[in-house]
Amino acid sequence: MLQILLCLNAGEHRFADLRSAIPEVSANVLTDRLRALECARLVERRYLPPPHASHVYALAYPAAALKPALDALARWRAEERHLSVPRTAGGDSVSGKRSNDHENA
Repeated sequence: MLQILLCLNAGEHRFADLRSAIPEVSANVLTDRLRALECARLVERRYLPPPHASHVYALAYPAAALKPALDALARWRAEERHLSVPRTAGGDSVSGKRSNDHENA
């Protein structure tokens, strides 16, 4: 659900846009999660009139209080992805160190 909230924190999305942004989640699971977030009043679904004629999802007003936390999580996630070291199948990093090795800097 956090991935959905992070996507919607950036702006409203159609269902297909959310599917593209979170490809590891099946359509059924995404639908269930969106419904749960709607029931929790964190997400709202709006109908777009023609020519668009589709639904878009957006953060609901109560979720606006989460915006600073979601912004911080999005920044952290972006930094982690930028700093992450590719791992081999055995858990070794490309540099040859094990993923559970801890060094003091």
